[in-house]
Amino acid sequence: MRDLVNTPAADMGPDALEREARALAAAHDARISVIVGDELLKQNFPLVHAVGRAAAIAPRLIDIAWGRPDAPRVTLIGKGVTFDSGGLDIKSAEGMQLMKKDMGGAAHALGLARMIMEGKLDLSLRVIIPAVENAIAGDAFRPGDIIRSRKGLTVEIGNTDAEGRLVLADAMTLGSEAGPQLMITLATLTGAARVALGPELPPFYCDDEAFARTVLSAAGAVHDPMWRMPLWKPYSSSLSSPIADLNNSPGGSFAGSVIAALFLKRFAPENALWGHFDIYAWRPKAAPGRPAGGEAQVIRAVYAALETHRFG
Repeated sequence: MRDLVNTPAADMGPDALEREARALAAAHDARISVIVGDELLKQNFPLVHAVGRAAAIAPRLIDIAWGRPDAPRVTLIGKGVTFDSGGLDIKSAEGMQLMKKDMGGAAHALGLARMIMEGKLDLSLRVIIPAVENAIAGDAFRPGDIIRSRKGLTVEIGNTDAEGRLVLADAMTLGSEAGPQLMITLATLTGAARVALGPELPPFYCDDEAFARTVLSAAGAVHDPMWRMPLWKPYSSSLSSPIADLNNSPGGSFAGSVIAALFLKRFAPENALWGHFDIYAWRPKAAPGRPAGGEAQVIRAVYAALETHRFG
């Protein structure tokens, strides 16, 4: 996981992320399929295509399946933005310094998947990664565009730098169609999470009390810290748009991580558990046994929870 995050974006584009996923699948006899470029439009992944279409390396959707088909169904969704310029709402130079790590959610999903496969957990596992670069070119998606998602909800683009939730939305819709019992989303999603809790304490969102307790108990047991944050429904009105079903970034600086999670919740499976982790995936300063750079967060806790949780 650290190696993937630490690799410069020039060597870890959407195609390289695909190669890593294929290597993992081959090592564990998992099934993998990949949808690339304009085929995303033909197969109805318009948000993934929109975010990645301006890059030199085509966007893609990576889909891995492993395990006994009639085992408990768990789906991992990882944000795979291999570099985030911010798009036309371009980031500052300082803001782009660490954007090679914006695929940290995908790295975490692959790392957790490897743990599950090597641990031989009795699960029907699926891993879905939208792999894109949010680049700037003449055909980049624009603020003010309205894009119909795979789910059918229309999204007004309030800010092209809120791209992670867009690609996750289409991936989550695909994952929901197969009826998982649990969906986990992993993403370096918002700077607001870092403002609220800093780099070492990722926010955790879940509206199922029993599963949330299981995850938090596991986090304490394996010393993998996180902090549960609220899916505060009244803030859902902040996502409203006068001309679409949703706005991906309606403006304002309040509750940014909560509002991003509420956006994702609109695409989560309706009859399943869903947990979302807004991770940083990076250690700014070295500590004993913990080198500076890419860092795994929450996946040891999630693995421990999967070992003990009983699916109904």
